[in-house]
Amino acid sequence: MKNTVAIFGGSQEATYKKIGEKHGLSIIFHIGKTRNGGNKKEFRNLIKKADCVVVMLGACGHVSMDIVKEVSKKLGKEIIFHEGFGASGALKECAERLSCVTAA
Repeated sequence: MKNTVAIFGGSQEATYKKIGEKHGLSIIFHIGKTRNGGNKKEFRNLIKKADCVVVMLGACGHVSMDIVKEVSKKLGKEIIFHEGFGASGALKECAERLSCVTAA
């Protein structure tokens, strides 16, 4: 069974999914920007499905970022704050962290 990663921020959903496949990850994506801040219920639904959460710091609104952080913490989800827009490093880090959890 594949681990699932929720990515918040950016615009390269297809690229994120392709990179995720290389690491054996299933990707769910949200652009990370919404009017009047994030939609908490929508974010919660995505985060619930994820084993790990990535916030693309350079591409996610501050209010959305705060909501993702708060919901992830409440749900006990691993969260990675990634500088910039490229997902390769963040997804590699997710894969490594999740493989450690799975192996333990």
